[in-house]
Amino acid sequence: MVARPRVPYFSFFSITLFLSITLSVIGLFPIGFFPIGLFQLELLAPISLPAAYAEKSPLPASSTPLDYRIQCRYFPETTAIAGRVDLTWRFPGAQPLDHLALHLYPNAFRPDSTFQKESSGRHRGYTAGQGDDGEMEVTRITANYDGQSVDVTKALRYIQPDDNNPDDKTLAAVDLPRPLRPGQTLELTIEFHTRLPRVYARSGTAGPFVMAGQWYPKLAAFERYGQRGRTQEGFNLHQFHANSEFYANFANYDVQITLPKGYTVGATGQETAPPVEQEGLQTVRFGQAWVHDFAWSADPRFRLFTRTVTPQGGRPVEVRLYCQKDHVHTADRQLDAVAAALEGLAAYGPYPYATLTVIDPPNDAPGAGGMEYPTLITGGTPNFPDERSAEPDRVLIHEAAHQYWYGLVASNEFEEAWLDEGLTTYAEGKILERYKPDTRISVRFFGIPLLDQPLRDGCPGLFRAALGPWVPDPIRLDSWKFASEQSYAVSVYNRAALALYSLERLIGEEKMRAILSTYFSRWSFRHPGTNDFLRIIAEKAGDPAAKLFQQWLSTPGALDYAVGPVRMVNTPDVPAWTIRIDRRGELRAPVEVAIIGKDGQAQRFLWDDGERYKEFTLSNAAPEAVVVDPGEKLTLDINRLNNYWAKEQNSAAAVRWSLFVASVCQGLMAVGF
Repeated sequence: MVARPRVPYFSFFSITLFLSITLSVIGLFPIGFFPIGLFQLELLAPISLPAAYAEKSPLPASSTPLDYRIQCRYFPETTAIAGRVDLTWRFPGAQPLDHLALHLYPNAFRPDSTFQKESSGRHRGYTAGQGDDGEMEVTRITANYDGQSVDVTKALRYIQPDDNNPDDKTLAAVDLPRPLRPGQTLELTIEFHTRLPRVYARSGTAGPFVMAGQWYPKLAAFERYGQRGRTQEGFNLHQFHANSEFYANFANYDVQITLPKGYTVGATGQETAPPVEQEGLQTVRFGQAWVHDFAWSADPRFRLFTRTVTPQGGRPVEVRLYCQKDHVHTADRQLDAVAAALEGLAAYGPYPYATLTVIDPPNDAPGAGGMEYPTLITGGTPNFPDERSAEPDRVLIHEAAHQYWYGLVASNEFEEAWLDEGLTTYAEGKILERYKPDTRISVRFFGIPLLDQPLRDGCPGLFRAALGPWVPDPIRLDSWKFASEQSYAVSVYNRAALALYSLERLIGEEKMRAILSTYFSRWSFRHPGTNDFLRIIAEKAGDPAAKLFQQWLSTPGALDYAVGPVRMVNTPDVPAWTIRIDRRGELRAPVEVAIIGKDGQAQRFLWDDGERYKEFTLSNAAPEAVVVDPGEKLTLDINRLNNYWAKEQNSAAAVRWSLFVASVCQGLMAVGF
């Protein structure tokens, strides 16, 4: 998911101030749930993938222990989905299991849910309107195992392990009549009704447009002993929070969706049978093996554009763009961006699926944009796309990168959000700096681009532009425990990506590619944790690199090295100068210091002892300038304004003032002016 900067619009004062400041800086430092009886849905007979259906790309030869067969009907007039999930699960645990756990994500849109209390009805700058709520009701659950079918509907109970909020119904447990034995197969049938909200947070509707994400009852991820450091096997249990996203086990999906004729439907996977039309309705059918979620979108205004992309060393991928009719002039640009993403991501390993579906939300549904689901992403087309800006390309590249870091390497977004968002943001930057080397941020006033800011230092400059005042949480933290939405977004997206860039510049691009390609090949179709990633860093770049990166992830605070006092000292023989370098942040790193003499020659020192400051002594000639981190390897450094000292204070003061003004610009952007 893309963390949008919280600067959609500017007040008159702030835009005037911003323009005046920017002009001085350019060139110096660019930087109502329905009753059940209201309708009747005739559920079809249980179905399975047709024998003719086969994957075009390499997937694991073994079968997943989990299968979903879903049949549903969508009612546009009530924005409701009624359906049935037939779930088959071969229990992978080593100990008997006496309960199940289900995610009921649409209940996040009920009043007083944990999501609502934490977000106050806002998400990434978009706000829910009066009555824009949604919910899910599970009407019947039947468990079938040991040759017996048992109605366990009354055994469902809502649980709130994160905050004990009794009004939150996004997570439920279902007690089983008899324990499930290791290796035993359970067949579970769940009948449900979901009412989608007006979309402002990923899933919902806007007029005829529907984005169905996390729309069905979903089995919580089951983790075995030792997985991600677990000391006891069991379900990973978390409610739906304002900042958290999702986590689930891999499964095979076979889904039938019935809705009015005239709708065009895009979904996870491939269409596995021709649409069936009857009495003004159509039923479409999609299937996909080895994914951990299923999403779909529909709109009668969609225009379908396709392109086959064959990444280097990979197999053909059909990119299917469901474009709004008033955005068709951007179709080629959107397809180009996704193609560039697939080409760039191939450096880490092959994309194994036959399709990648791109949903283009309408202008009145921006809350549905910038989101990832397996083999399906949502973009976001600006009202006034600027050829020189990074939008909409950046959003599409980011979400496509999530097909690797989340989709295939399926980390836990509840507990370790940096592991998918940080890696995705880093990959986005690596692709974007090749695909659009003249990357720029557009300053917009009511959606109209007024000024493009050229970015210093390529894509790390793009991610540094969002740094600003925040509570110094660690990068690695449970998603709902961050001090604010801003701290969450800056930490798990920007700071995590900058930490990866810093690591790359310290160890070299070749070792960084080896780390990421090994991580991808070793952990695809599995569920790694932070420690698994750190072990690969140690394997490819050494234990010191892994320990350094772990410290960046786990320590609250910032990285900030600065030039301290530079002064002459009296000695018995020759004049001497002491130069102090300060570590003003909590994080540590090996840092290079360049002391430049009158002849322009630089003496270079490496400081790597982790102390609060280090003094260097220079004899004979006075230093003309001092630069901390002259190669700008430490992109995670929060303040580069204090990395430079010059003997000639007049010119240095002018430069420093300009840099300070640039910092003010960043501050205004960071706080949302």
